[in-house]
Amino acid sequence: MAEYAEYRQNNMDNVLNYNYGVELFPGSSHNPVIKKNTREEALIKLKKLLRINGFAFLAENNKEAFIMMFLYARKMNENNALGLIQNYYQFRREHDLWFRRLEPFDPKIQMAIQDGFPSVLSNLDRRSRRVLFMVCSQWNTERYCLLTIYRALLVSLEHLIQDVNTQYNGFVFIVDWTNFTARQTMNISPRLLHVMLQGLQDCFPAKIKAVHFINQPWYIDGLMSVVKPFLKEKTKNKIILHGLNLNTLHEYFPRDILPSELGGEQPPYDSRTWLKSLLGSSLGVDL
Repeated sequence: MAEYAEYRQNNMDNVLNYNYGVELFPGSSHNPVIKKNTREEALIKLKKLLRINGFAFLAENNKEAFIMMFLYARKMNENNALGLIQNYYQFRREHDLWFRRLEPFDPKIQMAIQDGFPSVLSNLDRRSRRVLFMVCSQWNTERYCLLTIYRALLVSLEHLIQDVNTQYNGFVFIVDWTNFTARQTMNISPRLLHVMLQGLQDCFPAKIKAVHFINQPWYIDGLMSVVKPFLKEKTKNKIILHGLNLNTLHEYFPRDILPSELGGEQPPYDSRTWLKSLLGSSLGVDL
């Protein structure tokens, strides 16, 4: 735990100092000059790029907190952050219906979150990342579709990335496929799944550090083989398959932060907990 405390203190120092974006400038061929962007420098540079590229409404209307989410997601690189902002707005235009009434008060979204799509652990992992998990067998395909689960995930992520530490440290996912049936799989369109993953990969201002699959059946492996060719190599490497071996999962996640259904030491997770938190935050009250 001492090692963890030291890591967390160093991590917090980095967040407070905002000195972690890196740019390479031409020096000699053997000694490139490395300059670190501070938060303020990156913000000034990105605002200038936004004005040039048709996003002056972001640069001029006190949208610093919103802009910073994209800078954190791209490690204070203003050019990459601009590209992410462009992708974000293009994705929303192309899929406008997906983003209408994107809030926890939408009845379908409430159904999905109440079933644990997603669940959010109260404890962070050892790298101060938020941990989201989904028990896929809980998907009631007669009540809501895959798109509703995606919308519920977006609502949750948009809420979580309001926290600057989460912007900096990112997320990890645990997806439990135990007892997920082949019949449920028939409700997953590979094409739709591909578009959804593309949205998270290229268009959303969040650092998704890893996705851990446990107890995945063979037909999920088959589904992923269809989707993976469309993913970036970096994204593919973030998908970690554990199969039936929870011991390898616990090499990444200490048992003391996990609920009992994931082989952890915490009580079973109440999937209504996160919905209550979202609704309470939206109303500004405790439920």
